Amino acid sequence: MDTTRGSLLGRIREPRNAEAWREFDGIYRPMLYRFARARGLGDADAEDIVQYCMAAIQKYIGGFEYDPSKGRFKGWLRTMVNNRVRMLLRKRGADLAESKDFKRPQQREQSPEETFDELWLQEHLKHALEQLRGEVAESSFRAFNLYVFEEQPVEQVCEELNMSTDQVYAIKYRLTKKLSDKMKATVEGLE
Repeated sequence: MDTTRGSLLGRIREPRNAEAWREFDGIYRPMLYRFARARGLGDADAEDIVQYCMAAIQKYIGGFEYDPSKGRFKGWLRTMVNNRVRMLLRKRGADLAESKDFKRPQQREQSPEETFDELWLQEHLKHALEQLRGEVAESSFRAFNLYVFEEQPVEQVCEELNMSTDQVYAIKYRLTKKLSDKMKATVEGLE
């Protein structure tokens, strides 16, 4: 299966390609939803934003021609979802600050662009990890996950999975490389 995102965008140009749309939906729907929620929208409004964005993608993807010099899919998607959230907030009057807000100590919050970029990376990493999981032995994936993502000490991983430290280090090295390659392929041409 071709897993590069550029090819996925090409495959969803065919509206009847259910597999491509399922894959696309699995990556981008949760990301758009999480972005809308991170911007302060409730569940129903976040779902409305997602539906709007997915419908717009479906409507306009047929005319999509990938040309990095004109911008990336990531930028187009970020602009669309951010503008839609802003319009909804403005419509509801949420942009008006109350005086008590000015009395509270100010904290730097992530910009919408930073939030989107973080969610973009997280969802693509999650997708790449799921692909990786299907390609390696479950014990190897478990060792990798425990040691790298859950940050358990190597001794604890070895004891739990009955492995040597050399095995865990070799798994980490091998799967980190595979994961890196998958991430590069996943976001190739879209950033």
